[in-house]
Amino acid sequence: MKYLNDGRVVVTALVLLLFFFSGLLYLYANAGPKTGTNKIVGELKTKQLKILRKLDSEVIWEELDESDPIRYRDTIRTEEGSEAVLLFTDGENTAEIRMDERSMILVEDTDKISFVSGSLSATGGGSGSLQISSGDTKISLGNSDLKISKDENNKGLNLEVKQGEAKVSSSSGENTVGKNQSADLKDGKVEVHTLNLETVSPPDKAYFPIAAETLPVRFEWKNSPTVKTFRLEVAKDSGFRTGLKKLNAGGTNASISLPNGSYYWRLAGKNPESGKDEFSSSKNFKLVSWNKPRLVSPTNKETFSYTEAAPPVRFQWNTFDSQTKYKLEVSSDTNFKQIVYTGDSSAGFLKWEPKNEGQFFARVKMNSDKQGFTELSSDTISFVLRKSEQAEPPKLLKPLQGEEIGIRIFKVGSFFSWSSNKEFKSYSLDIAADSDFKNILFSKSTNSNFMKPDLDWKEGTYFWRIKASSNSEEAISSSVGKFILKPLGSIRLSFPKDGSELGHPVDGKLQFRWDRPDPSGTYKLEVSKDPNFASKIFETSVRSGQNSVPLAGPGDYYWKVTLLSPEGEVLTSSPSSGFKTSDSAPFVSPVYPRDRDKIDLDEKASLSFYWEIEGKSEAYILELLEADQKTLKTVFKKEIKGESFDYRELYKLREGKYQWRLSAKYRDSSGQIRTTLPLTRDFEVIMSATFKAPEILTPKEFYVE
Repeated sequence: MKYLNDGRVVVTALVLLLFFFSGLLYLYANAGPKTGTNKIVGELKTKQLKILRKLDSEVIWEELDESDPIRYRDTIRTEEGSEAVLLFTDGENTAEIRMDERSMILVEDTDKISFVSGSLSATGGGSGSLQISSGDTKISLGNSDLKISKDENNKGLNLEVKQGEAKVSSSSGENTVGKNQSADLKDGKVEVHTLNLETVSPPDKAYFPIAAETLPVRFEWKNSPTVKTFRLEVAKDSGFRTGLKKLNAGGTNASISLPNGSYYWRLAGKNPESGKDEFSSSKNFKLVSWNKPRLVSPTNKETFSYTEAAPPVRFQWNTFDSQTKYKLEVSSDTNFKQIVYTGDSSAGFLKWEPKNEGQFFARVKMNSDKQGFTELSSDTISFVLRKSEQAEPPKLLKPLQGEEIGIRIFKVGSFFSWSSNKEFKSYSLDIAADSDFKNILFSKSTNSNFMKPDLDWKEGTYFWRIKASSNSEEAISSSVGKFILKPLGSIRLSFPKDGSELGHPVDGKLQFRWDRPDPSGTYKLEVSKDPNFASKIFETSVRSGQNSVPLAGPGDYYWKVTLLSPEGEVLTSSPSSGFKTSDSAPFVSPVYPRDRDKIDLDEKASLSFYWEIEGKSEAYILELLEADQKTLKTVFKKEIKGESFDYRELYKLREGKYQWRLSAKYRDSSGQIRTTLPLTRDFEVIMSATFKAPEILTPKEFYVE
């Protein structure tokens, strides 16, 4: 027992246990796809985009591929924009389940599925013994063709039967829902309705190419003698909540111009006998961007130099839809009669390993199996492979040329990085106080393409260069880089903005956010009811850039943030900022993209924006801006009804910094329309498939908010 009192023994034992369990975790994470041992009940027939599965014995979600088996107790879910068709077999009985986007099911048995969220369609075959359950409600599929969806809170259930009959069992008893009937199930009650309204076009699961900002979509339906006025409803989700558009029509057709995206539509009309609205079954269609592809890499007239073997050329282009097929062609002539390489890829990138130098031409062709989609070809680009006597000098990456950096930040993460070349064996980093390198402050060699110099940094201007060495040649010097270390930057208050009016939070807690000029520093947050901070209501010190503050009630508030040294001295302070909360204004909170997010658009079909609202609003104004040098340029500005928006014209975006702004329209106590001050979030767009040299290097220390 005396060994347990020896600190060295205890610490050594704990370290050994840490390494042991870390090793087990590493082996588990790198053991490859988990297959499971439960009984196989079906397979993934087809899919669009990413489909995830969690095995009964696992906690990690893994992606499913087509023809992968589905097992008992598997949980399957679809992400935004994705769809899955699952085929279940049990002897002579079969059932096909089509899961829409953002849906989830649990396979409870060979003939029982638990419907968790979203919407799905099911078609039974054979004796049709498959049962779909949701809470206490059980739906026997039989030989029917039906559709099930849940409401926004996953409490209510809607069932539509297109063919056959389905039996619904709940706490209120058993009901039979037949062809062209629907049922609303909530709180154990079942209401069955006859679907007297019949839609014609667009058909369910239809695709349409869209080449412009919007496409006029023509909707058609059959006439119903009992309905005088039809109401066309189009939404972004099966529950008809997000982006809902309504249009009254007296005839049997109407047109609405829509941007690209996935949509659901249905028809509504008032029954003159009951006085209640009746709805048709809902159908889904998609508008797919169909513009000629654009080669992103290589750039036009780019030159690749080498001294020994020709380097591989990586091609990347923008993609529009996961089911679109792309063919890359590389030729030695502009007419593509002497093609030297062809390749197919739906991911948007390919690698070609050339054998010889010369000038080459490349293009990408796109086509689709869907009806109405014609083949398109990108503009042709040219590039040159050139063999040189001497390798190209290294390119300086970080710090950026002329970059101004806060000295305290630089002392924490003073990383230098540059491009690498397999022909170089070593690199030497030189840092000097003058551009002629007569006063060299630091010089050290390395085999890597990055380094953190051990130097006592002072405020001022510095110059740096890289000398690359190979076995057969003299050292090759890069260009000279310049950066400036300046005093600590000021603190910028991010939210709430100065002069803004917000809805008072329902729980009384408001999240304050600010930028941190020193990631490792301690920040003092002060909130007061007066601008002189004589009547403070809150004060705390934190090491992060945000903190939740309880507010007693609606009114005027003031806040500021101070950066403290380890000794408690004030290093820098923000100016004070004032804002107001009220009961009439809605409280809008941008959710995604978050501040300083880095969003990789590789293999994404859209850039999604989400926000939350407390209170009532008439609409939202969403604006996306691109940082162009020192100005912000508007990419789009839209008025939106829902609490989310998918921007799918990704070909208009490029790598760089962006800002999105969100404000809400609402009615004040007098009934007048007002608009809240816009809330902003800054984020960065990256495209990993461009295969650029990495610019971010992992530090040895992490600072967690």
